[in-house]
Amino acid sequence: MKLTFSCPDAAFAGAIEPMVRSWEARTGAKVALTRDAMTPTDYADLAVISAGQLGEWAEPGHLVALPTKFRGGDHPLQWFGFLTDSADRLAEWGAKTQAIPLTGDGYLVVYRADRFGDQATSLDFVNQFRRPLAPPATWQEFAAVAEFFAKRDKKPSLPPLSTDPARALDFFSRVASSMDRPAFSEKDLDGPKNTERMAFQFAMQTGAPRLKAPGFEAAAEWFAGLHATGGLPVGGSDDPVAALTENRAVLALVSLDQLARFPRENGAVPARFGLASVPGSSRYFDSAKSTHIDVPAPGTNYVPHFSGGRLGVVRARCTTPEVAFDLLAELGGPARSAELISTPGLGAGPTRSAHLTPDHILLWLGYGFDAERSKTLQDALRHYVGQTVKNPTYGLRGPDRAALTEAGGSAIRKLGTGAKPGDVLTEAINAWNAIDAKAPDKATLVQWRKRAAGLN
Repeated sequence: MKLTFSCPDAAFAGAIEPMVRSWEARTGAKVALTRDAMTPTDYADLAVISAGQLGEWAEPGHLVALPTKFRGGDHPLQWFGFLTDSADRLAEWGAKTQAIPLTGDGYLVVYRADRFGDQATSLDFVNQFRRPLAPPATWQEFAAVAEFFAKRDKKPSLPPLSTDPARALDFFSRVASSMDRPAFSEKDLDGPKNTERMAFQFAMQTGAPRLKAPGFEAAAEWFAGLHATGGLPVGGSDDPVAALTENRAVLALVSLDQLARFPRENGAVPARFGLASVPGSSRYFDSAKSTHIDVPAPGTNYVPHFSGGRLGVVRARCTTPEVAFDLLAELGGPARSAELISTPGLGAGPTRSAHLTPDHILLWLGYGFDAERSKTLQDALRHYVGQTVKNPTYGLRGPDRAALTEAGGSAIRKLGTGAKPGDVLTEAINAWNAIDAKAPDKATLVQWRKRAAGLN
């Protein structure tokens, strides 16, 4: 048996190659592991793709659905161990499991602990805000801290908003997620299914953009406020690692792949870099009541936003799909996934509940933090996946994802330059409407939007 395996992510291909060769030795199959990106007309049997690309391949029928036995309780893959919303649901498209999760994504806040711990600075903050200077639990606190340091230092306190449309849109979506809806538990979703409760970028019934919904407007105002108060600079390097390291920023939202690049001194990340969870919001819009709800202090409304990670998929053209899925099950299974998670250069977020249990703290030591901060890192990722929240939001992942991301992100970037929030959102909506007009028909467009939101 011979398989051609496409993995254009060079770092990830390097990490899985020994695993692939071990699987070869065990099964007798031969695998050609290529660094070429998969195309609709190539000869790849299986591939590694980003979570956002699933709809581009699954909707046209280019993929094989996962055989039922791989989800069985007695299968070595142990599907029941996957995180339901950040991994399991991202592998589904059109009521079928179309992929095996290989890595997740992960974000957290990194702040300058030395600046936060300065006694004079802390006292000044307490005098102004009547509360201690601490890592922000809400986006509103994040903005207040950014404004405080910008005025105190007389220079911006954050990195510029990313010039990459995908990263800019992702940051905006993470803020909007907790402002757009309340966090629902399983009990809250009992009863008749309300598909609009899962709507985020687009309405579920019409497929129309929701960027002028109150939660998105609040997020746009939030970014505009960062610029207006001097916290968010215009121009310069948008790399948060460099900004924090070079004293150009006091705090920043950081992805796991960026976290792996922090400098080390004597083998460890210096103590001046502190870690904290992704904030929630102190205020959200309740569509059932058509009003904004203020969360009583010290509570916060946190709704996770999942948009990254890697999936393993099998092509419809593959003549031995079960063999190909067996290889992917090896890579995504409990043992190999733990190895991938513990390789910090990959920026691999958790895919399984086990990755976040205290007895698996060793998985996170490779990022170079001491024991206490490594525990904080794991705690922050446990908060990040928000397993009790049953209405998370998802990044764009339909067949038109690339065009929507480029158009929407290009507009959103302007929030970091002083553009009016309403103008920015209108520009993004107009661009998305133009892309929507190219869909085959309205029914197909609505189907794309529902499937992208994790609905069938």
